Amino acid sequence: MLPRDPNEGQLSPSAVAYLVYGADGKLLSFNERLRELFPGFANDHMIGKSRDEVRALLSESEPAAGEALDHLNKLNDQHTFLTSEMGVFEFGEGRYCALDDLPLPDGGTLTLVRDLSEKKRSLDSIARLEQAISQLANEEAIYNGTKDRAYLIMTEVACHALEATRTDIWLMNVDGTALYPQESFWAPTGEHVELNRVDQADTPDLFEKLKAGDPINVPDTTEATFLKGVRAGTEDMAEMKSLLIVPIMRGPRVVGAIAVAEEQENRVWDHSEIAFVSYLCDLILRMLEAHDRQVAEEGLRGFNELLEMKVKKRTQDLEETLETLKLAQEELVRSEKMASLGGLVAGVAHEINTPLGVALTSITHMAGACDEFKSVVESGKIRKSDLVSFMETADEATLVVQRNLDRAAHLIRSFKMVAVDQSADDTRQIDVGDYIGEIVDSLIPTLRKKGVKVSAEATGKLVVNTVPGDLSHILTNLIMNATLHAFADDVARPEKAICVSAKRLKTRIRLEVADNGRGIPEDIREKIFEPFFTTARGSGGSGLGLNIVYNTVYQKLGGTIEVKEAEGGGTRFCIHLPVQEETVV
Repeated sequence: MLPRDPNEGQLSPSAVAYLVYGADGKLLSFNERLRELFPGFANDHMIGKSRDEVRALLSESEPAAGEALDHLNKLNDQHTFLTSEMGVFEFGEGRYCALDDLPLPDGGTLTLVRDLSEKKRSLDSIARLEQAISQLANEEAIYNGTKDRAYLIMTEVACHALEATRTDIWLMNVDGTALYPQESFWAPTGEHVELNRVDQADTPDLFEKLKAGDPINVPDTTEATFLKGVRAGTEDMAEMKSLLIVPIMRGPRVVGAIAVAEEQENRVWDHSEIAFVSYLCDLILRMLEAHDRQVAEEGLRGFNELLEMKVKKRTQDLEETLETLKLAQEELVRSEKMASLGGLVAGVAHEINTPLGVALTSITHMAGACDEFKSVVESGKIRKSDLVSFMETADEATLVVQRNLDRAAHLIRSFKMVAVDQSADDTRQIDVGDYIGEIVDSLIPTLRKKGVKVSAEATGKLVVNTVPGDLSHILTNLIMNATLHAFADDVARPEKAICVSAKRLKTRIRLEVADNGRGIPEDIREKIFEPFFTTARGSGGSGLGLNIVYNTVYQKLGGTIEVKEAEGGGTRFCIHLPVQEETVV
């Protein structure tokens, strides 16, 4: 049996609340713990009452417990013993109790009342925290770095999960001298409000505690002197009785804080609640990293777009420049051709002038002889000797004129062929051997004045389809380039010779232009095809002749060109041009 209080006839105080009913079903006694749980037992007017009467009186004094008491009455009508296995009964105002009826030896009943309110609150709190964590785990704004949306969600979820009055999120500046509010949610009004910045100069003790990196649990804000500056700068801080501040840590450095406040005084935040707020701090770090990554990606994307635009613009500029260069190159090629033609015309004109002059002299002499013979005939004193003399003079003059006019006609034909080919880009069938002979013939007058002997030779079947003008331009440039540079050292030689040769290989034609001049130094040989490279700029060299030759061989004729040292000294340009089998006759 439990001991009884001798003064009031009640059972002694115990950690568990209980009531004792006699065998007649009347209430005999109860302990002080029951009085704490149910203020309706504040006096002894319940003693001697039956269960139904006790519950009726308790229902009148505590209406919030009425629903649970009605349920107990139904169980009593069924003469059911109460056990904790029936579950927890809610008696209103956050009171949750489990009841157990124990029979006593004297026929009475001991009803144990176990207060499970704190345990229920703890279980409900854990359930809310788990639900909050599940909700946040599915919130895309946190993981894709959408800051404003993430802050709204986290503050609202925190207030609900912790049953707090408000939740604030703050970020600290780089030098750690100020906290800037990001979001503040007030649960009673459901509003998101704006807060002021908090400076270290106003609250040095708060910043010192934050930078220590540990959670700050404040059951009573009125006694926390380190919050003095915050309360002074925030109108509503005076209404917050309890406060939990958890620093947001990035490594050893504090980058912000989450503050959870409650109007309830002396609320001590338990470990699970502190752990939940710490979890929110980790989510904020992830969200900030995602935001920074998103900003970086957008910046990179913008940079790539800008770079792409620049590349397109640069490509367009380069294409325009290339087109301009092509036009300039074509113009230079035309200029070079015209220059070559100019030199060719001058040489041919000089060469033609000699046979034409001789022919003119002969014709003039013949005209004089004709006048004399006419006078003799008109005088009627013509003699056989006069006729024979006239005929001999006529034969001699005719032979001289014919010979020199044939020479002039040959020069004109060669010049006409080369000149027409150099100024045209038409493809036609030619015999390369005959063609290089025509080119050489057209250049002989010019080269003779410089004391240079040029010759041509060909081997094999050389009838091909090609662009004669390009071929003429290439060979003319190489021959004139050799004339200009190969013999500029004034070294005495038996003769200054240039040989142009053509030979048919299996699928190619090899053209060579070789001289017996001074040769090209190896360090210069590598540069001679570069545009504007010349060793005779002071003598009027443009540095474009061999570059044009190089481009014409590779780009227009699809061949190759290389320069080598000739046997016995001098320089040898070797050109290989592709030939399709069907072009050979």
